[in-house]
Amino acid sequence: MMKPIVSVVVEAYNEEHNALMLHFDTLEAIYRQDFPLDQVELVLIGSSHQIEGWRTPHPAWQAFFQVRLVPVDPENSYYWQLKNQGAEAAEGEFVAFLDSDVSPGPRWLSSVVKGLQNGADVVVGPSMYRAGQLGPDSPWMLAAALPSWGFMLARNGSAQKPQAGALLAHNVAMRRALLLAHPFRMLRRSFSSTLLYRELVRAGAKVAFQPDQRVAHAVQLRWWLFRRHFRTGWETYDARRIDPAWPRIPALERLKFIEPILLRMGLVCRDACHWFPFSRIVGVPRTRAIFFFPLVMLASVAARFAEMAGMYAALIAPKTTEHQARF
Repeated sequence: MMKPIVSVVVEAYNEEHNALMLHFDTLEAIYRQDFPLDQVELVLIGSSHQIEGWRTPHPAWQAFFQVRLVPVDPENSYYWQLKNQGAEAAEGEFVAFLDSDVSPGPRWLSSVVKGLQNGADVVVGPSMYRAGQLGPDSPWMLAAALPSWGFMLARNGSAQKPQAGALLAHNVAMRRALLLAHPFRMLRRSFSSTLLYRELVRAGAKVAFQPDQRVAHAVQLRWWLFRRHFRTGWETYDARRIDPAWPRIPALERLKFIEPILLRMGLVCRDACHWFPFSRIVGVPRTRAIFFFPLVMLASVAARFAEMAGMYAALIAPKTTEHQARF
């Protein structure tokens, strides 16, 4: 029996708890891919309520190899668990992940398949932001993307030969057999992507960064500051506890209440250095990148201060502030 080349897994994460439904523009962006959809399996995974809402097939579904609906119990299903379950249900040789509020660019899927067929085990690409009428190439969205997702591009890469520095679960594809052997860790924390990246690198997997594998993540200022970046700071100590090999600076750790300031201001400096390689990768002309630099630094300082607040919250009142840092 024939099987699809690639399975695209889209999870609608805990709708009952997060009021997050599968966005119409996410599906529309998948329909507009420049890759033949008759070689693609679409896997939609969500609550039974969501599945019922998808029962009436969209006319565009006929273009896919097949569409698979996977119901789960939202009370007992979490973000990483849904990713793993989606991969288990998939039939493609390759599995590509999107979140329900992430819109892929038109060359996203062809870039995924080309990279994996050319020998990569895992492929990643740039993650940008979009908000209302602001597209991913707008100044505000570019500025917000750097401190959030810029670390995906390794600092030792170049515009000609970019290298991956991490992976993000909302824009990653890999050989399905590899993920089944190395699933996402079942944590209610956002750094499971980083843990998986480190595990795959240790296992010898080839991770490729592809500029055309580009997506735009929906964003609101409140989420960006108080969930995305506050959570990153709060989880700093959790990551150390869970993974002993997590990068750390012992001398700074002894300065418990000064460490957040020094670490986050160091990241502001890193953002300043990283902006120009990152901007070239996402197609920003040099003069435009220079013009946007003050705005980018303003976004970096705001993001890192939110992370600093998260670190202090984890130090002073970890139980009280845990709900603010949930994934």
